[in-house]
Amino acid sequence: MSSLVLLGTGCPSPSDLRFGPSTLFTHDNKNYLFDCGSGVTQRLSAAGVRSSEIDVVFVTHMHSDHIVDLYQLYISGWHQGRDSKFKVVGPRGIKAFFDNLLTAFRSELDGRIQWEKRPNMQGLEYEITEIDDRFTFSSDDISILPFEVDHFPVEPAYGYQIKYTQKNVEKVVVISGDTRKSENLIQHANGADALVHEVFVDLEFDEKRMSQETLVNVCDYHTTPKEVGEIANIANVKKLILTHFVPPVFDEKKVIKDISQAYKGEIIIGEDLMSVDIK
Repeated sequence: MSSLVLLGTGCPSPSDLRFGPSTLFTHDNKNYLFDCGSGVTQRLSAAGVRSSEIDVVFVTHMHSDHIVDLYQLYISGWHQGRDSKFKVVGPRGIKAFFDNLLTAFRSELDGRIQWEKRPNMQGLEYEITEIDDRFTFSSDDISILPFEVDHFPVEPAYGYQIKYTQKNVEKVVVISGDTRKSENLIQHANGADALVHEVFVDLEFDEKRMSQETLVNVCDYHTTPKEVGEIANIANVKKLILTHFVPPVFDEKKVIKDISQAYKGEIIIGEDLMSVDIK
């Protein structure tokens, strides 16, 4: 069996409704986590999944809201009994980032190791794989392929194409990561059963925390509702699932209306802990 759960559908702006971006895909009792935003371990717990049960973490890019709770996932998984390597797949820079996290927490972690005397020391081992778009993760009847998206000036930034077999039928789920309208994403999402895509709705100007350039530049490397609709239409995806909302609170009816100008398929406004059926 397979399932898709939106753990966190928010953005860098703190929200009690939408935690940091993170998506869980489960297939044949293996748990694949895409991004590791703020509150991911709490959302996993609410979804009935232990941190120790995550088999691989896939990171889309190196923005803080997508990797901020990576150490929390690592240490909580060990606390919960993980007895195998903590595995992370992601873009160039993810290994140095994780190594630096462990350096920052070294005294704290050493103290826990010495005092708590846990039996699963192998659960603190880790394997970080830095990828390019020639990399493919394969396990049993699932393959996960990264592909570059356009989130310039953040380079590289990846989306992920998940292919798996369900009742002898190949299924495809695509996760956009953060991106502006991307031709490479359209190509990899062509005919997909589901596309999980970010969306930039708007930002209300606040001179205390932004300039006019802020408004232009933040919008420039994300995707507007109208553009998301165009992407889903051109790619002919069966289901469009929206996530990573900027801002976290917005006019949902207007977003659907704007997307529906181009895309006539099923549109889902994602919510934290929403489970989506892929038929």
